[in-house]
Amino acid sequence: MKKIIFLIPALFSVSTLFAQQISLFNSGGDPLAYIDYDQQATIYMWDGKPVAFIEQEGNDACVIGFNGNFLGWYENGVIYDKKGCAVGARDGAANMITKIEPMKGMQKITPIRPVTPISPLQPIWKIGWGKTSLTAFLSGGIK
Repeated sequence: MKKIIFLIPALFSVSTLFAQQISLFNSGGDPLAYIDYDQQATIYMWDGKPVAFIEQEGNDACVIGFNGNFLGWYENGVIYDKKGCAVGARDGAANMITKIEPMKGMQKITPIRPVTPISPLQPIWKIGWGKTSLTAFLSGGIK
């Protein structure tokens, strides 16, 4: 019995080591969201609320809200809006200093994924950050 008690925490710690989560930062370097690849590329806000997911469509990695709205693209670690402006990025993907990541909130239940819309043609990516905040961008996907 003692062996089983010690095995459970050991298995839990090993599984958390392999979690595939990529933090997403806004233009100021604040961690506001993250992609959880263990949850089928679901994008969560830092508090654990699922808001969107990444769907591969041909060569495009499209950001789709759980409300069915097409939000933008995820390309080379940067999230772009429909106009081609950067709204968020993973550490090292954009020229910015990132802040220390606080503890993430507990993940809420992920909604059922909607039928994904056909994505528009990608615009030419603009240099620099757009006027839309990462939070406002991702809020466009809330059910």
